[in-house]
Amino acid sequence: MNAQELDEAYTRLCYALTDAGESRTPMILARLALLLMQEVGDAARIGRAIDAALAEPPRA
Repeated sequence: MNAQELDEAYTRLCYALTDAGESRTPMILARLALLLMQEVGDAARIGRAIDAALAEPPRA
């Protein structure tokens, strides 16, 4: 996945969550996470991704 494809996928997700509404967003994100974990199919990679998501991003 290149940068453009990543941006397009993220934008699609943002629009979908906006359309779904604030009350459904947590459930949709949880379901998406589970579906993507199944697609990845590697517990170690999933663990590293979770750790990366929990880490604070660098400050600009």
